[in-house]
Amino acid sequence: MPNNPVRLGLLAALPVLLLGARAHAETLTLEQAIREAMAHSEEALILKEKSVRFKALEQQAWSSGFPRISAYADVGRGASPFDLSSLGFQPSPVYQHDSAGLIVDPAANRVHENKAAEGGGPAVINIAQTRMSYGVQADQSLFSFGRLSQAIRTAGIQERANESDQRRSIQQLQLQVLDAYYAAVTAKARLGTFESSTKRATETVNFLQSNFKMGAAFRRSDVLRAVTYQKTLEPQRLQAERDAAASMMLLNRVLGRSLNAQIDLDTSTHIAFEPVAALPDSQSLDKIISERPDVRAMELSQQSLEGQAKYLKMQYLPSLGATGKLGVLAFKLNQLGELEDNREWQVGIGLNWPIFDGMGLMSQAHQLQSDARSLGLTSRQARKMMRIEIENAWRDYQTSDTSLAAAEQAVQAAQAAQEMLSEDFRAGKGQLTDLLEADQAFRDASFGYLGANYARIRSQAALRLALGKALINEEVP
Repeated sequence: MPNNPVRLGLLAALPVLLLGARAHAETLTLEQAIREAMAHSEEALILKEKSVRFKALEQQAWSSGFPRISAYADVGRGASPFDLSSLGFQPSPVYQHDSAGLIVDPAANRVHENKAAEGGGPAVINIAQTRMSYGVQADQSLFSFGRLSQAIRTAGIQERANESDQRRSIQQLQLQVLDAYYAAVTAKARLGTFESSTKRATETVNFLQSNFKMGAAFRRSDVLRAVTYQKTLEPQRLQAERDAAASMMLLNRVLGRSLNAQIDLDTSTHIAFEPVAALPDSQSLDKIISERPDVRAMELSQQSLEGQAKYLKMQYLPSLGATGKLGVLAFKLNQLGELEDNREWQVGIGLNWPIFDGMGLMSQAHQLQSDARSLGLTSRQARKMMRIEIENAWRDYQTSDTSLAAAEQAVQAAQAAQEMLSEDFRAGKGQLTDLLEADQAFRDASFGYLGANYARIRSQAALRLALGKALINEEVP
């Protein structure tokens, strides 16, 4: 809305909109505040950490395609039985004997063998040993029947979903900064309005008391009524002062600054939002909603859940891998350095095929598929709510100019009435009650203008966000 003498006079009448710059405070425009919040606020830093996490998730998916190499070293003592007959050795016979010696069969002229104890000789040995080993072992997946590519593809979808979610979060952060910025402006303005009203009330009290002492035709009840009105303004002014300080602290928090940082807010510089003459048709709105970052994030998250379910089902497929091992096996300390004589190694290929796991992985896959379907229903529900959001934002946008113009005229009329009644009262023509009511009406109209001015700016921003646009163009952190 272009500036005009009436508007400029109104702004001069509202001391809150003239934020008197202090020498030690930094002047900050809304666009500067938004860019600062996108770089330094806790919300922006959290988004950056999410991005780091999803990049690490994609790297984790790739890791299964690389070899796993590990070094090992162990030392211990133990024993295990060994059957010598596996190497071709026969067990020694055990002969029968009594107290007189060996038992000989006269008919066969042979020494009797103890059949019950046959095979119980040194055919099996058990030797306690100290074993020391060290070396390097490597395992490499050769073929996973599509699991690796599925994991990488799913991780990529998750990362794109996070990027879309980040874009929407950045847009919402921009609106959050706008709210905090104009909350501080409005709170400061309300405080200024109360201070101006208190100043006028004090002047009225001083005028009445001075004239009453000089014997002017003023009733003492008027003096007391004016004093009462002045006193009732003080707690309201203190509350407005508290709100102004709290809103400035909240703005500093959103910007990522210290809570007590000194800032002067420059309301003379505005972000240039292109005007919206009319809403697109229904088909165009559906396309706009489909391209909104939050809708894209939900769709990609649904695809990611479906991909995760597919990956779990693929765990039932076989996997082929190679393994290799090279090291030293020693039984004495002085053998640890004998790399040639005590070297042990192993190279091979293995196939692993999980046949049955009690349907554990399949049940997890079904859970993820259910989550994906639920997310699809949530996305469909969100699209309908977005249509309502756009319609409401458009109506607010349409009425904001009219509401601001009406509030501006109301302030202008209330100010004129207050000034006229103040002049009449000081000339002895008016009633004190009329003057106090006019001052109250002027104050209320000023508050109404502040609300309408903020509503107009926010309706423009809210409509842009409803249409999937940012307040300023900025890369996702």
